[in-house]
Amino acid sequence: MSKKTYYIGVVLIAALVVSIVFLYVYTKPQAPSIEQKVVVYAYNDKITGIDPSVEDDTGLVVLGSIYETLTYYDYKTSEVKPRLAVNWTSSSDGKEWVFYLRKGVKFHDGTPFNSTAVKVSVERARDIYRETGRGMGYIWDAVEEIEIVDEYTVKFKLSYPQRLDLLASGSYAAYIFSPSVLEKAGVSSYMDRELEDWFNNGNAVGTGPYKLVYYDPVREVKLEKNSDWWGWREVSNPNAPDVVIIKIVTEPIAQYNGLLSGEIDIASSVPRENIKTLLEKGFKSINLSTYHNFVLFFNTKRYPTNIREFRLAIVHALDMSRIIRDALLGYGKVASGVLPHGFPGHVDNLVYQYNLAKAREYLSIAGVKSPVTITLLYQVDYEETRKFAEIFKSMMMELGVNVELDPQDWARLKDIAKEIWRNPDETPHLVIADWWPTIPSPYDYLYTMLHSESKEWNFAGYENNLFDDLIDSAWILEGENYTKAIELYVQAQQLVYEDVPAVGLWDEIRPFIYSGRINLPEEALNPLYMFVIRFELVEVRS
Repeated sequence: MSKKTYYIGVVLIAALVVSIVFLYVYTKPQAPSIEQKVVVYAYNDKITGIDPSVEDDTGLVVLGSIYETLTYYDYKTSEVKPRLAVNWTSSSDGKEWVFYLRKGVKFHDGTPFNSTAVKVSVERARDIYRETGRGMGYIWDAVEEIEIVDEYTVKFKLSYPQRLDLLASGSYAAYIFSPSVLEKAGVSSYMDRELEDWFNNGNAVGTGPYKLVYYDPVREVKLEKNSDWWGWREVSNPNAPDVVIIKIVTEPIAQYNGLLSGEIDIASSVPRENIKTLLEKGFKSINLSTYHNFVLFFNTKRYPTNIREFRLAIVHALDMSRIIRDALLGYGKVASGVLPHGFPGHVDNLVYQYNLAKAREYLSIAGVKSPVTITLLYQVDYEETRKFAEIFKSMMMELGVNVELDPQDWARLKDIAKEIWRNPDETPHLVIADWWPTIPSPYDYLYTMLHSESKEWNFAGYENNLFDDLIDSAWILEGENYTKAIELYVQAQQLVYEDVPAVGLWDEIRPFIYSGRINLPEEALNPLYMFVIRFELVEVRS
């Protein structure tokens, strides 16, 4: 046989094989494709980090679906309910707690959930805070020792009484991660800063209903359903989304347009004035009364806001009813103190009445000659704070106070505001910031905002030993005499009201707008952790 004939034969055989394969692939019965149920949620801020032990900011919107805590706080009943722990007991003095863990739970990488995971997760959050002051690990401050009794029993020994069941439900610093992260990150210690970098580079190993599959903190985050999640048998929701996309959409009008185009299913921050139009077009809304509040901080270390009477002049020249009407279009409630309505320890009647004559009187007592110029630092990403800033500026003009506006995104605002502890004369006179709780305790707000040791978040630079002593004593008393603890928290709030280092502006009513292709039950939202949606409860209709 010639070489030419041989090669022709090979080519013909190859062609025949390709034809047979082609016919097999394209003529054999094809299994029907299963279309994934996808939900796109528009969130209005970039993600600041997703380290489950350290993150203390917007990363919560991601962490809340990936990780779980030992317990869950039901805001409607004020009860603590089981999650990764099925039961718990405490000693009579509140200094020893035993948690009995849920069996058969696995982390997203298949690693079994057990007592070791609880121990390393709590100790890491606690120790990072103790050594660096970062994160919210202060919630574990009383924990002296964590003893592994057996694979599913953990004993906590405390240095002072605490409601550890409440603390274990925290929205920050209470998440349980897999011990396998040590090997995955290639580090030898849970305290290694490289482990934090590994998490924040888009890695996560939790037990929650959704797994992290894509992470871009300034554009979008993609989650996929964890079919092995222990909770599906309790939730019983076959129409839960298979894929959740958290899309970062900072402009409210872009969220509005995304709903109309069908690119967005749930929007957290559409312009208030467009809500009526959306409802007329068939969209639905849940108006959630939240524990998310907005607070105005005074620079207590810089003239003239370091003068108490000047601060009183400002708050009495502030017409909050007009702010609620014009800046929020009614989606808010005038705050009373810095603890939101309905939150444990909230106090009514800590409201400064709008009285321009009284404001001018305080200005005179302060000895501040008008016109005087002060600077307001505010977050540009929120439409309500943008509107507030403009209205505030016009109100202060009536008092003879000129306000220079300094709009910044959240990350930059935070960096500028905390400079009050190092360079107060170069830090703005006023900062407006929003807050939501880490744990259901007054200490969470009061310590974070105004304790002299809270250098990361005390944007007022406020230092008052009596205030510090009151809330520190109350914090310890919570585990022993809760009623007495609340009395001390009330005294501390009264002190803040009189001293005016900060003033609560409004407690938010947040409208969540969603399309008709999904059902968003109200129990999927939580006023404690407002932007976190329990996607396992969401139903996709088409």
